[in-house]
Amino acid sequence: MKRLSIFVILLAAYGFACAGAGDGEPSSASIDAAQNLPEKFIDVPVNGELLVSHPIVDVRVDDYISFKLTNRWFPGYTGDLWPSAWGDDDRLYTVNGDGFGFGNVFAEIVLNVVDGEPPGCTGAAVRRAFGPYLAGKWGPEQWKYSRKPTGLMCLDGALYLFFQNLANFLMPEPFGEAPHASISVSYDRGQTWSYDRRAPMFTDYLFTTGFFLDYGRCQQYMPDDWVYVYGLDFNWRFAHDFDQTKMYLARVRRDEILDRAAWWFFAGMKNGRPVWSTEIMDKAPVLVDETIYTGGYSGVGQGSVVYLPAIKRYLYSTRAVYEWIFHEAPTPWGPWTKVAVQSWTGGWTPMYHAGYPAIIPTKFLDADGRGGWIVSSLSDSWFDGTYYSMGFRRFRLAVQGD
Repeated sequence: MKRLSIFVILLAAYGFACAGAGDGEPSSASIDAAQNLPEKFIDVPVNGELLVSHPIVDVRVDDYISFKLTNRWFPGYTGDLWPSAWGDDDRLYTVNGDGFGFGNVFAEIVLNVVDGEPPGCTGAAVRRAFGPYLAGKWGPEQWKYSRKPTGLMCLDGALYLFFQNLANFLMPEPFGEAPHASISVSYDRGQTWSYDRRAPMFTDYLFTTGFFLDYGRCQQYMPDDWVYVYGLDFNWRFAHDFDQTKMYLARVRRDEILDRAAWWFFAGMKNGRPVWSTEIMDKAPVLVDETIYTGGYSGVGQGSVVYLPAIKRYLYSTRAVYEWIFHEAPTPWGPWTKVAVQSWTGGWTPMYHAGYPAIIPTKFLDADGRGGWIVSSLSDSWFDGTYYSMGFRRFRLAVQGD
């Protein structure tokens, strides 16, 4: 990301079932009088599937990228980040940062489509779906920030992109802060996009890295009308003098995604049930990991949360620098359990290296829920240009009772 962001600047110079009946407000809603916040309500998680889910106990990932999907003309400048969504047309939609993607325009953000299955899939950039056509920027000194993709979702045939404004190399702390974020939408499979150009949906560094809970092909396994979105404050990962240790959760009705006032934030648990609030300042983390990993890096960051229908569990994949970290849970709000940490310490080689940010496309999950393909890129080693692309490697997991 670092060396390519310089290139960008030069170019620029020119619940699971927690909800109730799904008919407006949950049938189980009640006022949280104890905290005297009438806008809060509590959900009763009623779903028999929780009784037959199979907890994940371990995750293993291949040591290296075994299949690279690269730009035909500029393979070393394909891009990074790669949040993905499985479309209703059976194509994988994915967005890269800082690169050409699979097209011929270098931009800070580019939309692509992927056809086929790894290790034999192909990619193409969507025409005019890059830069300001795709996402916006707000506030003063916009040239000091880049548009970055953090989450992508297909729902009811539409594509929703969660993006942020991230500090670039014109700032004292490059990649160290993300003050604004918003969501853009496309109703024609990525050909045209719209977003509120007047103001971002999220600002003041709150919930400015967001990624959608992935329920499979165009969200086919959604149990109700709620869309769940995980979020981080301040930055997409660690920064100088800042450890990213908390992940938050919000939800919104499927037909109100672009209405910021319709969002509810997880505000903790009460009597074993999740509490939700419309006030973002009431939010409480669903996951806290205060571990400091190799090199002094924290381990909560941009990644993906996917639902595994074969075992009825949720899996969060993320990374520090030398480690990938995996957490699992029976519901979107937890309780989350760290089940695996895979390390790449020592010297990296083409057959032994990490990557970022660790995205699991549900399109490429195994039918038995025991594995699939995970995507990352690499741009901080002597051979980084070889892997600054959509890099695939296999992962496998074990569940309780296997």
